[in-house]
Amino acid sequence: MTIPSGLAAPDNDGPVSPLAWLTLAAVLVAGLAWYWFGSYAVPRCDARQTVAAVTDGKFSLHEIKQAGYAWPQKTRGCLATVIQDGKPMQYAWTILRVEGRRKSRLEYDHAHPGIVQTRFADIAWHGGFAQQGQPIGRDELKNAVLAGMDVLRGKPLYHANLNAVVSPQHYREIGDIEALGPCKPVLPGVVSCRLLLARNDLAPAAATKVLAVSVLQQGDFTFQRSKDGKNWSVTPQFRTELDQAQLQ
Repeated sequence: MTIPSGLAAPDNDGPVSPLAWLTLAAVLVAGLAWYWFGSYAVPRCDARQTVAAVTDGKFSLHEIKQAGYAWPQKTRGCLATVIQDGKPMQYAWTILRVEGRRKSRLEYDHAHPGIVQTRFADIAWHGGFAQQGQPIGRDELKNAVLAGMDVLRGKPLYHANLNAVVSPQHYREIGDIEALGPCKPVLPGVVSCRLLLARNDLAPAAATKVLAVSVLQQGDFTFQRSKDGKNWSVTPQFRTELDQAQLQ
């Protein structure tokens, strides 16, 4: 095609303008935000699907509120009140978005209100959980404490007879654990960790129909690293440390 005189042909090989790059970057950021907070978002604590999944129509939730949200882990902590025998009682759960190979799913974990409040009270600058309990980590701390309880009791003990709406992973005598700060070295290969424990084995005999009646206990516990450096376990002082922990 002949270009009329006085008009310049478009320069298809010219550099992309800074405005175009900024526009492209904004589109990419918006797309990532939609991915993290849109299609894979965790529903609100008071969303209809949340209430239906948590209660299964067996009881009512009142004064629903969010304890916190850790967006890198896609986990939301929720608190509410239920009425049991005419008395208001706290109830708590977490919602986790689990990504699968083709689609994601939601997991609801019914836990002790004190544990949920503590876990979500200290969200790090990056939006995720603070790295409490390091260098061990919360999951390994719980495994070590439960293994220590097995030694004390002679076998694993479960408290499903609480007749409570609580997730099965919280049926052990230590229903849950939350570290209250980083662990401190006391000897080579030995650290001391301040923990908050949900004790099912200290619960009153008369359980409620709705809530787990775990008792919170706070104390300092020592852990020793295995010779190969891969695992942690409680120390011989575990029984004494358990007895000295304070009820909350």
